[in-house]
Amino acid sequence: MTRPVPASKYDQLFAAFPELHEYGRPALLLHPHLGEPGPEDSSVGGPLLWPTDEPWPTCDLLHHSHDLGDGAAEVRFDEPVALQPVLQLFAHDLPDGHGFPGGATLLQVLWCPNDHPAPPHADGHSFTPWLTLRWRHDTTHLRALDDQPHPHTSAGGYALPPCALAVEEITDYPCDDSLPEDLARRVMEWEEDVPQSGHVIPKPSYFDASSRSGMKLGGFQRWGLTDPFPVECACGAAMEYLLQISSLEPGGLERLVIGRGYSFGVHYCPASLDHPHHTVMQ
Repeated sequence: MTRPVPASKYDQLFAAFPELHEYGRPALLLHPHLGEPGPEDSSVGGPLLWPTDEPWPTCDLLHHSHDLGDGAAEVRFDEPVALQPVLQLFAHDLPDGHGFPGGATLLQVLWCPNDHPAPPHADGHSFTPWLTLRWRHDTTHLRALDDQPHPHTSAGGYALPPCALAVEEITDYPCDDSLPEDLARRVMEWEEDVPQSGHVIPKPSYFDASSRSGMKLGGFQRWGLTDPFPVECACGAAMEYLLQISSLEPGGLERLVIGRGYSFGVHYCPASLDHPHHTVMQ
């Protein structure tokens, strides 16, 4: 994955198709980079503030292991696996105009850093981490833990070093399959219409401008392994895109590999934050 390109690269594209702007959606690229965040900081892979009366979440699901002998591939560990912090993001660290659903003041994301043959609420994929969300509306009762739990077993590709964030506001756009068919066709024809001789400067690609890669809050789900499909809650509500975690992101997550180098999308139900989130790997 490469770092996001300044939006000016796409000026030619949006000048040719100003109607694309109506499909844009505000989003935030988090740009995790190696650092020493504390428990009161927004971070990736850093220490968390935690309620003293709330047990640390664990995973007792069936796991897939590459280290078992005799051809065995699946195991349920004798001791539950303590979850690993993925993201702690305070609403006060978001740019003006951005916030969390339901007025939450803090989002905490943790995962079991192992492959799971059938992770719950995973839409169309398997053999990925399993994660949980904690929405906090009151942070006054949260404290730094003297001894924060750590997973006793972890796949190397899911390790997250402590990273600080450098939040960037962007406008994200849906994949071309989600645009009106006529508009997507005209954009493709415009991109392909280049001189056949002489010095040719490639036109900006809508593919690069849409569904931006990297750790991202909001915006649009990246697609590639499958065609786009609706992500729906069991209550019937269409789910909204919350968070993207991308493999091989420069700055601190170069060693993170999800699947064969894909992105992990997290969707939430706008009807209730208590409804289970869904994940999509693409």
